[in-house]
Amino acid sequence: MEIPDIERRRAGLGDLQQSWIVVDEYNYDIVEHSWYIEPHQEVLGRFSKSFMMKIAAMFAKVRGQSSRVKRFD
Repeated sequence: MEIPDIERRRAGLGDLQQSWIVVDEYNYDIVEHSWYIEPHQEVLGRFSKSFMMKIAAMFAKVRGQSSRVKRFD
């Protein structure tokens, strides 16, 4: 699912030409051991509620077909 320009700017991703959300897989990470999550990291931004609802609907649609991607090894 492509992220529209306005939502990309709201999320703090404005300098990227294109951004996508993959809805048929999800990251599995353990926060305490994560290489990807910083404990005191500043929030870049956030998507609007209406766009989050679209993302949630897409996730729900493919929920039974999604796969987990481990982010800790």
